[in-house]
Amino acid sequence: MTPNGQVPMKISHRLMMGLYQLFWYFVLPLALGRLLWKGRRQQGYREHINERLGMSWPISGAVPRIWVHAVSVGETRAAAPLIDALIQSGEKILLTHMTPTGRDTGRQLFANHIASGQLVQSYLPYDIHWAVNSFYQYFSIKVGLIMETEVWPSLILSARQKSLPVILINARLSERSARRVSRFSNFSQLIYQSFTKILAQTNLDARRYNSLGLSNVLVTGNLKFDVMPNLEQIEHALALKKELNHQVQIVCAASTRDGEESLIIEAWQTFLKTKENPSDFCLFIVPRHPQRFDDVFAQIQISFPKVFRRSSLSDHEFADAINQGGLILGDSMGEMSFYYALSDIVIMGGSLLPLGGQNFIEACALGRPIILGEHTFNFQQASADVIDARAAIRISDVTDLVRAVDLLLTNHQVKEDMSTNALDFANQHSGATKKIFAVIRQTLQA
Repeated sequence: MTPNGQVPMKISHRLMMGLYQLFWYFVLPLALGRLLWKGRRQQGYREHINERLGMSWPISGAVPRIWVHAVSVGETRAAAPLIDALIQSGEKILLTHMTPTGRDTGRQLFANHIASGQLVQSYLPYDIHWAVNSFYQYFSIKVGLIMETEVWPSLILSARQKSLPVILINARLSERSARRVSRFSNFSQLIYQSFTKILAQTNLDARRYNSLGLSNVLVTGNLKFDVMPNLEQIEHALALKKELNHQVQIVCAASTRDGEESLIIEAWQTFLKTKENPSDFCLFIVPRHPQRFDDVFAQIQISFPKVFRRSSLSDHEFADAINQGGLILGDSMGEMSFYYALSDIVIMGGSLLPLGGQNFIEACALGRPIILGEHTFNFQQASADVIDARAAIRISDVTDLVRAVDLLLTNHQVKEDMSTNALDFANQHSGATKKIFAVIRQTLQA
């Protein structure tokens, strides 16, 4: 005890870590049970479980110097420009994930790098001390890069003890998360200060990290602005457009989450009732999570007579479905550039309900006007900026959504102006890859 009766800080931290590890021993059986349960619909959850437990690792002839952790699909796509730049500089990469969809996305994006031995994939182990120790002992990495918000106490503190530099890149911290973290201010400060650097997306994110008493924060921008749309998919969409009726207009509801489809369906029904030729308009609904495809398809079948699944259509059939003014479920993975390139406007999922929003930057890079809901706290600065740039419209309810869709599909000048603004917005915010790359090089040379 200190003279004033307080517990010394280091004992408090040690106690917190002890309780945290105890918590993991209790929840581990539940975590494994959850993998098996989710594996009923998505087999990937039942694969490579030994990696999650730190019991085995992928065998590779390459010895990675740099470890990149990208939890799921969005983070993996965002990391792509940086990973490509690192590999082009001669580095070998260990890429870890938490979800099967993230791993599948990485396998698709980096197939050539995997084949050449320059990149190897694995699941990140659960944050139990023996699994984390196994991970660090097996992979002789020189620097770790963790994407956005993944902060695991055992992983970060163990790296600090081993003098392994770990950088939180493309880092973001919402106001709600900042409040939650501040409840454990001393312990949180220890963990975040254990990062060699925190490379924040925006000044607002940096201020929130600084409010935790951190001194290792830099602003380097958002990697998602550097993600290039898939050129092959764009060419595919342009070829398909030649089969479409010239008057047809397409709305893409992208990365929708549970509960949002019903709002979009209601708005679309209301919109079509006001049109003399409803078949001149087509709606794509592309759910965020593949395990929901069947449920969403059943839902939209109840409301519309012409409903199709992208996965069951040839290109000619797909074009015919669009020309009929059908509602099409986008149940294919990794084709967002294709859907965006075909569409006239984009409704951004994750923002219609309090879910934080999804990445709209790729749609902007293709010049698509964006409709955002009120709930974009995961993209707070970017969403404010894109609205200020007049590349997006903010809506608050179904009525607003109907009005926004009607405006953009009937006033072509407004749509064209917003399209130009979206392209300018995307171009003006690129450059994070170079800044983050420079910090990594400096860290490796230290």
